[in-house]
Amino acid sequence: MTVRKWNCPECGANHDRDHNAATNIKAAGLAVLALGENVSGMASVSMSCSR
Repeated sequence: MTVRKWNCPECGANHDRDHNAATNIKAAGLAVLALGENVSGMASVSMSCSR
């Protein structure tokens, strides 16, 4: 997709695809770390120490 940034014609907000993707990835990672939540499309994450 070549459109990286766009303005909403309804509300005028500026949108950046890369920033939005980074925000979603960060939120998913924090959920896994904090809650051990499984993120759609990912296998279970083990939180045990390997030492």
